[in-house]
Amino acid sequence: MTLAQQLRQEGIIHAQQNAVLEALEIRFSQVPVGLREAVESTQNESRLHNLLKAAIQAISIEDFTRSL
Repeated sequence: MTLAQQLRQEGIIHAQQNAVLEALEIRFSQVPVGLREAVESTQNESRLHNLLKAAIQAISIEDFTRSL
């Protein structure tokens, strides 16, 4: 993988992490630090995509946490 591809991939991952966290903040106002760290440590695009869906559909922050 070239440096440009690696930087692009990192940018995509970072954007997906931010999307999950923003969805959680919109839905539940605050995101606990441990949960924020768990999302930020997730590096798999597919996993982050599924977490975004879970953030949108979760009934509560606890419900979302079970998705991790």
